[in-house]
Amino acid sequence: MWYVETSVYSRLLMIAGESVELPCNTSLTADIMWTYDNYVDDGYVQYVYRNGRIDPGFPQLSVNSSATDYHSLVIHDVSQNNSGRYSCYDGGQRKIGYQLIIDGMCCINSVDQKLVKEMRTS
Repeated sequence: MWYVETSVYSRLLMIAGESVELPCNTSLTADIMWTYDNYVDDGYVQYVYRNGRIDPGFPQLSVNSSATDYHSLVIHDVSQNNSGRYSCYDGGQRKIGYQLIIDGMCCINSVDQKLVKEMRTS
């Protein structure tokens, strides 16, 4: 896995079959949500976790939560179907976002294609 911090989304380049944990620090009392945008459905964003439940359409996901302030999203056995943007929300406020790129997938734009090439050679 390669990790690059950007101002909007942290980009993660994964190899199919790996697992990844997307950390999110949250407050103790807020409603925690994770969303997913796959870039294909014209900006349609799905809730993959909210109200303490994972969407049944995402069986490879789990959430690691502490009793205090940590709610990470874990994606097991990633595949190209998992590529896209994941965001963590705390009480309606976006806390952090991740762009997951699966090795071998055609990237969204030339900037991402260049990033993947740089990550592979480093």
